[in-house]
Amino acid sequence: MRNVFQWSIWSWIWRFTSTIYAFLTWSLGRIYSISSPPGGRATVYGDEGKCSSLTDKAITERAATQRPDNQQLLIIGIFAEVYLLDGKTIRKSPRSESEEDMQPIIREAMIYDIIGVHPRIAECTSQGSGKVKYIDIKYYRHGDLASYCQKNTIAPELQSKWFQQILEAVVVIHSFGVIHSDLALRQFFVDDDFNLRLGDFNSSQCIGYPALGYEKASHCLPRDYELPNTEASDIFALGSTLYELVAGRAPYSELNPIGSDDPDSIKAQIRRQHEVVDFEIEDRYKKQQFPDVTEVLHGDTILGCWKGQFATAKEALDLYLTA
Repeated sequence: MRNVFQWSIWSWIWRFTSTIYAFLTWSLGRIYSISSPPGGRATVYGDEGKCSSLTDKAITERAATQRPDNQQLLIIGIFAEVYLLDGKTIRKSPRSESEEDMQPIIREAMIYDIIGVHPRIAECTSQGSGKVKYIDIKYYRHGDLASYCQKNTIAPELQSKWFQQILEAVVVIHSFGVIHSDLALRQFFVDDDFNLRLGDFNSSQCIGYPALGYEKASHCLPRDYELPNTEASDIFALGSTLYELVAGRAPYSELNPIGSDDPDSIKAQIRRQHEVVDFEIEDRYKKQQFPDVTEVLHGDTILGCWKGQFATAKEALDLYLTA
């Protein structure tokens, strides 16, 4: 068994890289929204965000002459290139043929194969075979739920519907033995009928295949991160995701507010997030200190997810339905 110090180092490293990834990709949305097709912001599965000069090495645009006529390059992220094909399909391809770039794409394709077609799950339309590894996902023109909620006022009836559909989506994946491992509002996409679909399974765990990552601190159940992720860790993240929906912000987001697009300011925010905020959030969760949900819609369901009161996501859904 590895000692506590070694475990802490690896946990720290993963949190640090996850934080950098979140801040880098957070920047792309504002720039891309300028050029997105009419009707909504393009969905960037797993790589959405804002862009700044800080991201030059992580996110670069290819010259238009290097792109196929029917493909619009949306982003080059940490492991994947993401294209919009003919305005209808999102294609995710590995950035390189390295194992670390290939595995997330292979894992996501595997998860879509396991779950199949379902109204609560993003629709995978095709996959590459042989040496050509990619996945094609239906393009949802309304974008991801986090971005949609930031840009629009959500009617109470719609918010209640989405609350239930988030719960339903997690029940679905768990019924197939899939642990999402990175649940958050940004992983849900709004389809043409304003129903939600869960996607972005590149970190997910399924039977025989351990997770390739885990959640950001605001959504993360404190645990031994060398052990497999579990339904319990997903349910904890589910609570934070539901809180995002009804509170309009991630848990404890006030500890490190986004105040500027200036690269130096973003760097400082990254350092603070990594050095102070993530550890503060984790410590609060360990002490069972959670954001106040007494005045929040369906706060009992959210708090139950955080406190481990539900053995399954179905129990959380049942509580919501009987409230």
